[in-house]
Amino acid sequence: MMLTELLNDIFYHYHTPTIRYKHLAFSSKDLSVLNELQQTLRMVLPDYDVWDGFRPCDIAPEQSCSRFDFLKQTFSHQKPLLIFYPDGWLRHWSLQDQQTFWAQLSIQCGNQNIVVLSNENPEFAKQNNRYFLPHPLPNTEITLWVSSKNTFYTESL
Repeated sequence: MMLTELLNDIFYHYHTPTIRYKHLAFSSKDLSVLNELQQTLRMVLPDYDVWDGFRPCDIAPEQSCSRFDFLKQTFSHQKPLLIFYPDGWLRHWSLQDQQTFWAQLSIQCGNQNIVVLSNENPEFAKQNNRYFLPHPLPNTEITLWVSSKNTFYTESL
C-alpha cells in the first residue's frame, strides 16, 4: 500500500465522529522518511495550517514562547493543524513542560484536529512518556502514535 493510501485510510478512521481523542502523531528515525511523510501529509491534508519547528512563520508561535502560550495557541487555533518538528518549541522547556504538551495533546478533544510529525529519538520517548501508544505502519519506517485514551482501531492498517 502506498503512503498516500495508508494515510488516507488512517484519516478516514481518524475523522470518524465516534473517535473522541483525534490528535495523532507520526515519527520515524529516518530523516528522509520524515521528509517524504511531511510532503505527503501536506498533500493529504491540504486544509490544515502548518507550523514547522524548522521554518518559523507568522501563524506559528514564536520558538521562545512558554509552554502556556504554545498550548493556548495550539488548542485555540481556528483551523486543523499540522505541527512539524515540535522540538523547535519544546527544546526551550523543561522535561515536565514537554511532557505536559504531549499529555494535553493526548487528552484534548472537541477542538480542531492536530497532527504532529516528530523525529523518533530518546528525547521523544521521554517527552511522550506513554501519553500516546505506538503503532508501526506496515512496510514503512513510520510509527503512528495514537492517544493512550483512544480506542482507535489500527489492526486493519
